[in-house]
Amino acid sequence: MSIIRNLNKRWPVLRNQDLNLLPIFDALMQEQQLSRAAERLCMSQPAVSNALKRLRISFRDDLFVRTRRGLKPTQRAMELHEAIAPVLESLSHTFDDQTFSPEASDRALDISMDIAAEYVFAPDVLGILHPVAPNLRIRFHPDHIPDISGRLKDGRLNYALEYGPILSDEFDSAHFADETLSVICAKNHPSIKGSLSLEQYTSLPHVSLIPRPSFSAGQAAGEVTPVEYIVGSDLPSRNIGLRVASSLAIPEIVATTDFIATLSSRLVLPLVESGELQRFDPPFNNIGFEFRLYWHKSRSKDPFHQWFINELAEHQNSIRGQRN
Repeated sequence: MSIIRNLNKRWPVLRNQDLNLLPIFDALMQEQQLSRAAERLCMSQPAVSNALKRLRISFRDDLFVRTRRGLKPTQRAMELHEAIAPVLESLSHTFDDQTFSPEASDRALDISMDIAAEYVFAPDVLGILHPVAPNLRIRFHPDHIPDISGRLKDGRLNYALEYGPILSDEFDSAHFADETLSVICAKNHPSIKGSLSLEQYTSLPHVSLIPRPSFSAGQAAGEVTPVEYIVGSDLPSRNIGLRVASSLAIPEIVATTDFIATLSSRLVLPLVESGELQRFDPPFNNIGFEFRLYWHKSRSKDPFHQWFINELAEHQNSIRGQRN
């Protein structure tokens, strides 16, 4: 049991602990709510609460602080989980059958992604997986949750769908989809009739997102919007007349106003096809980008992971292709 020896070497305090409590600690770290952790473990909530009391005594730390949103891990809990989670996953892989039965599996599948990517791709992912693995517990998380890289490492996330790179040798990735940017305006825009010039792009009022500190798990990029992050220095100056919190609101706003906007081509496609929007290629370079699916390398030999990646690869053509 080299895995246990390695864990004991790094954390000697575990030698005298009830290791049966560690999966409960792992579930509490991932769910950060007693009720959801109990559901995940198929245990009663009082039993999980009692286990948490024993964990607190064992590690001489509160481990979790109650908040309105649930249980917030202490610094000690985060340090412990960073060491424990990969070992628990390795043990699970060691004792699991090396075949995966999608029909019977009720494993959790946690994926982070941008809200626009969720709108576009979530139906495709569900359409691929649910017919063959109906009991999977799939959860989509926003891309602005803190420490995506750390969550991938400790198992709170299985995957991150990113349009920016995760710059670390600890992670593997696979191509998910190619995408482009489009400029949109209302069908009856008073100034744009069939073509869009650079002068119009820079002078007409735009609707854009409120900048956030980072849109990529790989590296901080200051306070930017996705378009600013993707295009970088090639993006011309824009006359921002309106900022909103969600990209999903922008196509409808543009369809009923004189604003223009730069967005993911897939996101604007429904209103373009319905005739409510005009769509143009942006008058600048660097309009193409790639979505990649990232995971921590510790998952690569997991039969569940191998099945999931194979399913996506086999159905790559059904993941919405770019249509103009």
